[in-house]
Amino acid sequence: MKSNRQRRAEIKAKRVKRAQRLKMRLQPKPRLGETPLGAVAADHGALSHNNTYGLLPDYYVDRAFVCRDCGSEEIWTAQQQKWWYEAAKGHIDSYAVRCRACRKRIRDQKVAQKRHMEAMAARPRHPNEAFFRRKLRRSAK
Repeated sequence: MKSNRQRRAEIKAKRVKRAQRLKMRLQPKPRLGETPLGAVAADHGALSHNNTYGLLPDYYVDRAFVCRDCGSEEIWTAQQQKWWYEAAKGHIDSYAVRCRACRKRIRDQKVAQKRHMEAMAARPRHPNEAFFRRKLRRSAK
């Protein structure tokens, strides 16, 4: 059980963390006609796959985000955005939510699961497997 002082300290730490995340999201936007430093120009011809009513971007800028799984603060660079939207044909309203390490971990888990399922499909069948299936069907009724 925690004391009130410990609980208040936890609440204050959460508020500070939330304020920092909000500050990261509220980056100043450039004025009309200005291109920010470090921006990468967008190719509207490559973005033609997006069926959207909104305006297509003229450039990409680095965007900060917090990883959904581990909570680490990451930067989605302008070059990575250009590749995602133009080469990989990602939807224009999508954005990064996981860091590279978490994406790799999920990808490795999927590969391991696929390998396991292939091994299970390739294993020799039990000689009386048909008998067991009949028995399961009867018990389900």
